[in-house]
Order: sequence, then structure tokens, then C-alpha cells
Amino acid sequence: MLRIDRQFLCGGDEAVLGGKYVRVAGLIGVSRDVTERKLLEERLSELNRYAQKLNKAKTLREVYRLTLDAMEKTLGFEYASILIVEGDSLRLVAHRGYSKVFSLRLPLDGDRGITVRAARTGRSVYVPDVRKDSAYIRGGESILSELAVPMKVGKKVLGVLNVESQKLDAFNEDDKKLLEVLASHAAVAIDNVKRQEKLAALNACGRRLSRAKSVGELCRQTLYAMKKILGFKLVDVLLVRGNKLELVCSIGLDCSQKLRLPLDGDRGITVRAARTGRSVYVPDVRKDRAYISAGVHSVLSELAVPIKLGDKVLGVLNVESEKLDAFDREDRRFLEILASYVAIALANIERTKYLTSMSKRLENLLRGSAKIMGVKDVRGRLREIAKTIQKFGWRRVVIGRVDEELNRKELITVGLTREEIKLLRERQAPGHVWRERFGPNFERFRIGEFYYVPWNDPWAREHVFGVPPDMPMHEAVKRMKVVPSRLSEEDMVDWHPQDLLYAPLRTPEGKVVGILSMDDPVDGRKPTKETLAPLELFLHLAALIIENAELMERLEKARKELEAYADQLEAKVEERTRELVELHDKLLKTQRMAVIGELAGIVGHDLRNPLTSIAGATYYLKKRLGPLGDEKVLEILNLIDKNIAYSNKIINDLLDYSREIKLDLNETSPIEIVDEALAAVEVPSTIEVVKLVGKKPRMKADFEKLKRVFVNLIRNAVEAMPKGGTLTIKSFRRGGKVVFTVSDTGVGMTKEVLEKLWTPLFTTKAKGMGFGLAICKRFVEAHGGAITVESAPGKGTTFTVIVPLEPKIEEGGEKVWLKMLESSLSTTTKT
Repeated sequence: MLRIDRQFLCGGDEAVLGGKYVRVAGLIGVSRDVTERKLLEERLSELNRYAQKLNKAKTLREVYRLTLDAMEKTLGFEYASILIVEGDSLRLVAHRGYSKVFSLRLPLDGDRGITVRAARTGRSVYVPDVRKDSAYIRGGESILSELAVPMKVGKKVLGVLNVESQKLDAFNEDDKKLLEVLASHAAVAIDNVKRQEKLAALNACGRRLSRAKSVGELCRQTLYAMKKILGFKLVDVLLVRGNKLELVCSIGLDCSQKLRLPLDGDRGITVRAARTGRSVYVPDVRKDRAYISAGVHSVLSELAVPIKLGDKVLGVLNVESEKLDAFDREDRRFLEILASYVAIALANIERTKYLTSMSKRLENLLRGSAKIMGVKDVRGRLREIAKTIQKFGWRRVVIGRVDEELNRKELITVGLTREEIKLLRERQAPGHVWRERFGPNFERFRIGEFYYVPWNDPWAREHVFGVPPDMPMHEAVKRMKVVPSRLSEEDMVDWHPQDLLYAPLRTPEGKVVGILSMDDPVDGRKPTKETLAPLELFLHLAALIIENAELMERLEKARKELEAYADQLEAKVEERTRELVELHDKLLKTQRMAVIGELAGIVGHDLRNPLTSIAGATYYLKKRLGPLGDEKVLEILNLIDKNIAYSNKIINDLLDYSREIKLDLNETSPIEIVDEALAAVEVPSTIEVVKLVGKKPRMKADFEKLKRVFVNLIRNAVEAMPKGGTLTIKSFRRGGKVVFTVSDTGVGMTKEVLEKLWTPLFTTKAKGMGFGLAICKRFVEAHGGAITVESAPGKGTTFTVIVPLEPKIEEGGEKVWLKMLESSLSTTTKT
């Protein structure tokens, strides 16, 4: 007999016979191992087939049936049961082999039940003799041993597969491993089915939420979904109200005290979620200083998910647990799905609420309009307009009639106390301040035809309200240039009580005849273009009423003057005749200018030939004389060159003004145009250049023509400051256009000069033809833009050039060679 190495034996005992080793026991062990391995492989193969069936299961009942089939038919367990974790308990959901049908629910924090131990530890528990384990719960069978295996997905225990036997120590390691394999397959199947059921339940919940009529109803349904569908115990809903996050409803938390957290603060996990717009999970709140206890001091983990619509955060869904690291990625995913449904429902409720409110307001507007037309006197009509606007949702309304300098000459108020009216008269802004408030510096505050100036803007607080940005409110109220509100921030949502909202009352021709201001909105919200749109109708109505009143006043004045001067009719006729003669003279001048324009093109071309010859001759003479030629002759030749250049400029101006303009469009930027223009002009050292021009926006324009416009404007500004000063050039975007301003601190212009400024052949300089600004105007208009000027003697001048980002025409400018007086309509005079 041969001696077999011990390593060859698969667990068999060695036998000794006659002092020699034999292989009988080893061969028996190998045979048994091969049989058991083959049986194990067959059972594993059968379990894989059951796993495929489990993956296709549609309901939990089907999963339970297939799992019990595998436990009984494949693994051969006589007594088998399935228990599922539900909240804080473990519930028996299916069983097989037992003689009695029974129900069982065990608390997970208790000490009864082998299955509870497996669920709580997340590990398999085998008890070979249940009589020795006090945790065992006796049933109707004579059970002696028990094996409990947890069903887990990741770290999360979903339930327990439990098998029992009437034999002592009935289960071995293979039974445990096979049951663990089945438990993993069953856990995945249960998790998939529950996920699908949750998604279906959430979709149904989303449809119910979309039908909610109020925020209260929506919150109640949301809490129900968070608890019943998603299985969370401590849940709450917080909504953004202004700059605060407010707790509106909760289950399991203390809501006796109103919880309102500032969004700019550092307290609250929910605040962090609202501010960042992202879900925030804190597995251990004891390590996060931002955590706020809401009455449940045993909370250990928290998950906060923002309620978002687009980029706007409307609120937060918040769940908490008394366990560490209680929430997983799936909990977060389901809560985010629910939050998206809540966001849509909230938006629907707000939209419905807005439409209902707007419908009522529009009804009030229509009634107010009818009532306004029934009032005869102007002041009464304006008061009715103010009352109608007040019913539209504004507690205080002021309408002021203004003169040509925008100084208020009459006030109509609604909602103000006597003390406030008195304070309003004391603090009313002069006309030049209102003109500035309607100017380019306030474009960023514009909403449609209204201007909304927030108190929290540091620049506005200093330049509009007249108080330093850091001044305390109680002191600011005494010094501010407007009438302070009686309300507090707590009464508002996102409107500050000291915010300012105003609008000019303009006639169709653009003349400002009044100013409307209003504050203290009933809903406490900032205005939007949509909410202010209906009120713009009343801006025009109020302007027409004031304009008609002024027209009636002028007519009445004219009637009295006609009566007073009836005897001087002949003088009036003569005056009118003189005006007609002047108009006739102007017409003749216009015709002459038109003829000159036609001749300019012809003469300009004809003059260039001799000028070119003279320039060539001058060049030739300079070359012949050389640098050592007669100094006097060279000086005369240089003078000839300068005059040729000047003559060419006059010809170019004539030709540019007389011909149609064709644009050569290329992509450029404001900074490129301005830099090139500044480089072409010699700016004295006594003049400080302030350039506030950016690289954006990119625009399409005829670079050379716009450069010529700004060269002309900059040169004029430099010539207007012979003693030095400041030249300021700015650019900014306004919608689909770029706005340039060129300002100087020079001598300024009179009103008479402004009226003729754009007229060709008009100039205030000793040298020049007066085509510069007229050509600038044509170049800008050819781009589909506009150029205007503001000036006053001794106060400097500001030219404003507005051009579209992309002109819609390539040929343009004025369609006739001369337009008399029309350009003066685009000029205004500072006061």
C-alpha cells in the first residue's frame, strides 16, 4: 500500500492498519465532498433561476411566494418565514410549513425575537438550541433550532429570511450561505418592487398635489406623502417668505413656536439647502453647528431637500431621524422627486392666486375707469385714479402735476395722513432731481415705465434717500429725503417698507406732465413687469387728463387773451403774416440747401482733380528742394499741404452729407471704437479722460463711421474745454442696444445753439463748414440708432449715442439732404 500525503485527503480521517497508513477514510471523504459540492452547485444553479424570476416580479406578494418556494423546494427548509422592516418594527408578511396562520409584529428596539437580532445587527444569527436563548419566541410547533438571515441592500436592512427546524443544530454553514444568497436576491427584488411602488405612489401624489387649492392643503398632502409613502417619521415643510425661511407644517416636531430663519444667516440645515439650492444631508447633527433642534432633542441625522422651480428656491422639505446616518441616496432621490412635484403645485397655486387677484384688480380698474370718466374736474379725476390704484393693491398713492422743469405744482394724495402730507411737501424733490431719476443712471431700476428703487441698495440709499448706507434705521427715518413708511419689515414678504416706486406721466409726444409714486403694497411683494403692466394704462390716462387740463387752461387763457386783444386783431394778423413770411423764407432756404446738396456732389468730385494736382506739385517741389532748401519756400509748401488737407475735409464732408450711406458691418466692441477714436484726437494734458467703456457687448457696426462719430464728439469736447476739465466716456447695454455718453465740463451751449445744432452749415467755430454733427447724426441714424444732446451754459455738455447691437439696415441715413428743425426735438436742456 502507498502512503498518501495528508494534503490530498479532503477532511477524511487517516486509518492505521498493521502499522501502515491506508487511504480508505480519505477516499470516503473525497467522495462525500464531491457529492456535497455537486449538490451545492445544483442548489446554487436553482437559486439563480429563482433570482431571474424574482427580478421579473411585479408585486411584493409575488416576491414573497417565489422566495418561500426557493426556501422550501430548493433549499429544503420545512419551516420558513419572511419578515419585513416597517418603521420601528419587524412584521411577519409570509410563511410556509406552519400548522397555524398567525400574525407577528416585533419592535426593533426590543429584546424578543432571533429575527429582531438579525435585523438590528445586519448579520445572520444561528441558534442551534432555541431553548437556551431567552430571545426566542415560541410558536405552535416544537421548534429546536433557528437560522435568521437579514435581507440587505447596501447597509439598509429590508427584512429577514427565517428558517426553523424541529431538530437540534439542524443547519450547517452551507445552509447559511445559500440562505444568504437567496436573501440578497430577495432584497434586490423587494427593493425594486418597493421603488416602483413608491414611484407610482409619488406620481399619483404629484397629480393630487397639482389639484391642491391652497398652500395649507398642499402642505398637508405633502406631509402625508413624506410619512406614508416615503416612510419618514419626523417631517416638516418650510417655505421661503421674503428673506426668511418659515416652518409652515410638521409631523413629530414642535410647532408651538413660529420658526422663521433668516436666509442670510448661518443657522439651520434647511437654510443651507435653501441658500445653495442643493440637497443637504447631515449624518450626525451633533457635528454640525448649523443644526437647530425643533423640540425633538434625540434627533441624530437630518436630510433637507430644496423645493425648486428652475433656479428659484420656494422652500425646503426636511426629514429627521433619531438614528445616526439614517438616510441613503434613495431616500434623497425620492424626496427630491416629491420636492419637484411640490414646487410645481406651489407655482400653480401662486399662479391661480395671482390670476384671481389680478382678475379682481382688473375689475376694480374697469370700474374705476368708468367712474373716472364721470368726474368733470381735473383734480377729482386724478383723485379717482389714485383711489383706483390704491384698490389695485397699494396703500399710499401720490400723483403730482409738474411744470416744464418737473417741479411739482399740485399734489393729489390717497392713504397718507396729514402729518405725512405735510412731510411730503417739506421733503418733495425739486425738478432737477426728478429729471436725474428719469435719466440713464436709473435705467437699472427700471421696470417697464416704472422705476423701482430698493432701500437695500447702498448707492440708492445715499443718492436717492440721502442717508449713509450704514446709518441705523431710527436715525435714517429722520433724515431721509422721502416720507418714511409706517409699516415694518415683518409686514412684508420681499418689499422693504422704505422702497421707492415711481413713474413719469408722459404724453404720447414724450413730455412729462406729472409723476406717480406709490408704496406699501398690500401683498408685501416687490413689483414685477407683469403686476405693473395694468397700471401703465393709468399712467397714460393720467397724463392725458393732465395734458387735456393744461390744454383747457391754455384755451381758456387764449380765449381771455382774444377777448382782451380783440381791438388789436390787426397787430395779430400782422404778427401771423410775419410768421408766414418767416416760414416761407425757411422753405426757400431749405430749397436752396437742397440745391447746394446736389451741387456739392458734383463740385466735390470736380475739385478733387485740381487739388490732387496741387498736392502732387507740392510733393514734387519738396523733393526737388530737399531738406536744405529755402526755409521760407518749404514753410509755404507745408502751408499749401495743410490747406489741401483742409479742402479735402470740406469736400469729404460735402460728399458724405450728400450721398446715401452704405454700411460696412463688422463685429467690434465699444472699447475698440472708443480707443481708436481717442487715439485719433490729441487730448491736452489739462484734460482728464475718464473712460468707463467695456469690452462687452459685442456688436456689429461700421467701425470707421462710428469711429468718425466719436472722433468728432471727442474733438468738440476738447475744444469746449480750453482751460482744461474732465472728459467722461461711458457705455452700457440697454436691451438690444448699446448706449454711449460723451460728457465734458466745458462752456456748454445755449438753448438757441441747441435748436440749430444738427443743421448743416451751422457752426459756432471761427473755422469750419458746420457739417460735423450733421454727418454724425446721419451715420448714427444709418445704423438704426439715435444721437441726442443735453447742455447748459457753464455746466458742460453730454452727447448720448444709442446704436443697436446688430443694425437691420445697411443703407440709410436721412432720405433727403436736409431736415430743418426736426433734430432739435431730440435735444433737452438741463436746469
